[in-house]
Amino acid sequence: MLTPVGLQNLLDVMKLMAATEQLIAEFYRTCADVWEEDRDFWLATVAEEEKHAANIEKMARIVAARPERFEIGRPFNPMAIRTIMAGVEGHLRRLKEGQITRDRLMIVARDIEASLMEKSYGEIVRTTDVEYLDLVREILEDTDRHKQSIERRCRNR
Repeated sequence: MLTPVGLQNLLDVMKLMAATEQLIAEFYRTCADVWEEDRDFWLATVAEEEKHAANIEKMARIVAARPERFEIGRPFNPMAIRTIMAGVEGHLRRLKEGQITRDRLMIVARDIEASLMEKSYGEIVRTTDVEYLDLVREILEDTDRHKQSIERRCRNR
């Protein structure tokens, strides 16, 4: 069971995770603006990243409402999330400055989708809460689909 401090720390981490998903959505939205020929692909990915942020917010509400159903899993360092965010912010800045080629962009996107954070949603807590686990599963399935789609685009360049 989560202690009050453990609960607050977990909710803080989840808030950072949701903010990171929003930042990734902003990056992909900018990709759509910069590379018109791939606009539909990027906008579909934006919608899924925004859904991930919403899922994480729902997950946090579930944890807050039913903390007795959750135990801390693999601890996740907020500094690691901030490092991921800083990396995405740097990519976003370079993209806006025209410093990322279309081919390089796919590699950057692949790296973002393969980030440690994207793999950690199912590991930060242990639970049998079906509603929570369904939201995690959705994020993981979407992320896997993103990675596969981006990988195909990387190979076909």
